[in-house]
Amino acid sequence: MSMDVFRGRYRPIPWAAFGWMALALVYLVSPLDLIPDFLMIIGLVDDVFIVGWLLTRVDRAMGDYRRWKGIDDDEVVVD
Repeated sequence: MSMDVFRGRYRPIPWAAFGWMALALVYLVSPLDLIPDFLMIIGLVDDVFIVGWLLTRVDRAMGDYRRWKGIDDDEVVVD
């Protein structure tokens, strides 16, 4: 999707998807967490849940792009 947007092939720009992706990356890299990472397993599990939730928001924001690309939502398989 990013390449289609940057090359100008897909308009309108899906700002919501880019925003959710940026937020997920910032949360993952940031030293500030809901549960500190020094609490080993619990600290990492909260990162997994928060970033996973943010990526589901990205998926929802990309519905128009998938339709434009000709990808049916039923074809998208998440394991």
